[in-house]
Amino acid sequence: MTLTSGGVLVIDKEEGMTSAAVVSRARVLLGEKRVGHTGTLDPFATGVLPICFGRATAAAHYMLHWNKRYLCDISLGMSTDTMDCTGETIERTPEMVWRRFISDNGGIQRDLEVVTRSFVGERIQQVPIFSAVKVDGERLYRYAREGRDVDLPEREITVYEAIYRGLSIDEEMGFPVVSVEFLVSSGTYIRVLAEEFGRALGCFAHARSLRRLAAGPLVIEQSVALDDLFDAFNALDRDPIHLRRRLAEDGTVRSLASVFAGWRNVVFDREDALDLAHGRKVPVDRGRLLSSPRECASNEEDGLLAFLCEDRLVAFGCVEGRYYRVKRVFLEPDDLKTFKGSSC
Repeated sequence: MTLTSGGVLVIDKEEGMTSAAVVSRARVLLGEKRVGHTGTLDPFATGVLPICFGRATAAAHYMLHWNKRYLCDISLGMSTDTMDCTGETIERTPEMVWRRFISDNGGIQRDLEVVTRSFVGERIQQVPIFSAVKVDGERLYRYAREGRDVDLPEREITVYEAIYRGLSIDEEMGFPVVSVEFLVSSGTYIRVLAEEFGRALGCFAHARSLRRLAAGPLVIEQSVALDDLFDAFNALDRDPIHLRRRLAEDGTVRSLASVFAGWRNVVFDREDALDLAHGRKVPVDRGRLLSSPRECASNEEDGLLAFLCEDRLVAFGCVEGRYYRVKRVFLEPDDLKTFKGSSC
């Protein structure tokens, strides 16, 4: 990875901040205009928000479709118009109904575990009206704010895992709160699952809190808080180049090669990598195909390969007859001149 090629920064987004605001702050920290995130987190949600910068922003499209893992606290007893803690109350469940979940009863836990497991599988989900999805060129939340009727789109989603993580009490409201960990396909609204979870128990419900634990292979343990980055930035006299160098050295900035290590990789020597960087085809017998170190098929686009040289991602491409052909280049030809050896 070079300072000019950019990379991926895994931010632990704080509550109350929009994803766009994180991108804006990252531009200041990195001194880079080309910055983008790889999948919006609602302002009330926290956790993993991958930020691509420099030439790495071209990879954001391929990261949008990754599976996501979340920990959601589902409050039983009340529904809101936004399906989360930021909305206005719509309906309340009678206390005698939701209070049974507070009782010290082993059967209650078994019921919660059974309902949790029932969410695993494919399902059709209706997009919530308080969302940024566009219908007829306009964001759905605008329809909601203006009280206009609109047909909400539906999408196919998959819940790969649903794990019961415990039961607690909301000290302010007194409601029971069920913690559930979900591994879901891209585009899934956990807020909707939270409301459906309550309905399965005979209660109104909403998402009290939401934390993204992983996006594809990027996990919360690899993340860094914006406040910590600004502390380092200020300590380096607010110099973006010095900060980028520091973050690259300590592994906080991840290279695209490491991020896409789960894809099928083809390794080339520098001469062939230069051809690929120029957009030229390379015979298939010139590359060395490596098997993926981990199973990541659900996150890999059909037929795409990662072309590497000296552990750096040169391009994405595919096999076309007897040749490898590039579809997206991530390194400038001049970047390859800094490589140490002629063989990769």
